[in-house]
Amino acid sequence: MKRFKKIKNLKPILLTILICLCVIYGVLFIKNNNYITLYISPETNTSTYPYISKVSNKINKVLFEAAKNLRTNCPDAKIVYTNGFGSGFLKNNITSSDYDYSAGVYLGKYEYNGSNSQELANKILKNIYFYQANIYSIAKSSGEGFYIEKPPLQKASDAGLMAASIQKALKGTPYSMKLQNTVFLLKPDEIILPNYNVMRIYNKDISYYPEYRKILRELTANIDYYIDITDTQNGKTRHIALITCTANGQRPYQIEFRHFVPNIYTNISSFNYAKNITNNLDDDEYFNLILTNYFHHFKLLSYGNSQLSENPLKAVKRLLQCADILTPVLPKDSAEQIKTNSYNIIKSTTIALINDYYTANEILYKITETKSFYDELEKNKEVSGHIQNMESILNGMINDPEIQYGELKPLFEYQRDISHAKTNISALQNIIKNKYSDTNHYIEKLMFAKMPDNKKLGIHITYLNKVLEAAGIYNIKLYKNNNDHIYIFKDNFTAGLNLKTINQLNIINGDNTRIYDNNTKFEFMNPEDFYGDTKQLSYGWITNRQTTLQNTIYKDLMEYIIKDKSRYHLRIRLGIQRKNS
Repeated sequence: MKRFKKIKNLKPILLTILICLCVIYGVLFIKNNNYITLYISPETNTSTYPYISKVSNKINKVLFEAAKNLRTNCPDAKIVYTNGFGSGFLKNNITSSDYDYSAGVYLGKYEYNGSNSQELANKILKNIYFYQANIYSIAKSSGEGFYIEKPPLQKASDAGLMAASIQKALKGTPYSMKLQNTVFLLKPDEIILPNYNVMRIYNKDISYYPEYRKILRELTANIDYYIDITDTQNGKTRHIALITCTANGQRPYQIEFRHFVPNIYTNISSFNYAKNITNNLDDDEYFNLILTNYFHHFKLLSYGNSQLSENPLKAVKRLLQCADILTPVLPKDSAEQIKTNSYNIIKSTTIALINDYYTANEILYKITETKSFYDELEKNKEVSGHIQNMESILNGMINDPEIQYGELKPLFEYQRDISHAKTNISALQNIIKNKYSDTNHYIEKLMFAKMPDNKKLGIHITYLNKVLEAAGIYNIKLYKNNNDHIYIFKDNFTAGLNLKTINQLNIINGDNTRIYDNNTKFEFMNPEDFYGDTKQLSYGWITNRQTTLQNTIYKDLMEYIIKDKSRYHLRIRLGIQRKNS
């Protein structure tokens, strides 16, 4: 009887041990093989992960190894998350061009005593450069087929700008800083990281589905840095995000703004970070973040109505993302029309072919910018092979029933020239200098012409604007010249603005920055004169509710958006990496 009692007590113990072993094995399996997807937006297409995981795993090994080396300088350094994002995770999309990737890196703890901001800035910048230099050297020697551009040295002036930002941030109130004629709006837990450059890596393993074309594509590694600073004067410790400012004065899309767009977290180390994102947002923060996402994507719409200026496919994807964000407040039929029109374009095999040639041509431009980078790739015949791949894509376009042979004549002439010069960097650079821009514009026009129902795109863009205008949120087009002089597109709304007091209206762009200060001069520009240099074109948003109806609609807009918040929560998907990925 006693023996039976002992055995009976032993069973639950053995069962518990078995469960614990299974859990430990499962965690180790996931950690070692990286077969996990964490995502927040329900619009994320996670079926792509088994194919994109091959390159995700490779870049993660580089990022984690570099972080391990960084601990010789700052022992507390660690990877907070790794994250893949962009249009590759849009539903129905077969036209993805590249892979946008990021990592959150914690750079340890620092002490501020009221007078050592310059010393702190120098130390932080040194650690950042050390980390990025490690990524460069590890990626180059990894044997994983990575080709990487060397990160530029930090400018001497960067430490001074960061030091000033530290002093302002630790006062505990929101503040602003002007860089590159752009006013950055910052919270107390944000510090400027000036003249930041993303790391551009090239690889042939980027893939989103089985038939995805294997060509040299770009993986853009954007590192978001975090630190803790203790103010020894009051004992307070702040967790700080370093807000990157690119060389042209723009604020890139920080990770905290990206979780509403299709993206995935690619390592189990991301779990604790990802699970707290939406939980830490109150209703007002959530609503503002939703609008910031919308404004960011709308800013990237490259043409208004029928005005075409850049890759129209990118504009279609941004249109789809804008519609996804506003879906809770759009009439069902209107939302479906926009999505159906966009899906018909991004799942078109004809558009995918044209876009592959466009993408390959952009890659050719980038790898021939510097002779040393060209030489590194051509050691393995990568440039020659890339140009041959372009020819293969062009031959595929000949056989596409949607494309007429005569429409390809300019591309055949261009392809002939670059094929003859593929082993001569000087000749290639000369062709790129004289013909690249015109060729790209021709491809853009061809792509737009082959898009199903392309005339509807401008109508959709105008419609989304009208939805927000009804709530007193207005989009204005801005043109900034080199003299810090801003021209405003003159339309029914802007014509009623007072140019002398316009800076009081708080015009925000899609990067959560302000494109003017109190000294900025404004002028109107008529529509017929406005599109002279579209590279200087940007968008701004003004909240200007002047009627009772606008206030009512604005409240309804906020209510519906906040009600929709429950859809955005952490989801987990385990995957199996496909052999053909």
